[in-house]
Amino acid sequence: MKRRQPLLIEQILRQMIEATGMRPQLERHTAESMWPAVVGEQIASYTNRLYVKDSTLHVYITSASLKEELSYARDRLVEKLNEAVGKHVIDAVVIH
Repeated sequence: MKRRQPLLIEQILRQMIEATGMRPQLERHTAESMWPAVVGEQIASYTNRLYVKDSTLHVYITSASLKEELSYARDRLVEKLNEAVGKHVIDAVVIH
């Protein structure tokens, strides 16, 4: 039996993600997890629920005034989320 060079766990995980086609799903989850970093912990504390569906981030906010204010900044939120992920993953943000 022939010995091969050992691989780093990071390399093994990358190969697995690419082979199984999980890359888009992983990127969507990364965008979801970046929400508190993009808007800040104070605003994130008013977030009830968020998920990505068809490259649209749906965010449920418990404060009506904050919901209104965030709706004006949707384009900037999309830009900052994609920047945080490092790839264009989100096309729109819907504030509920």
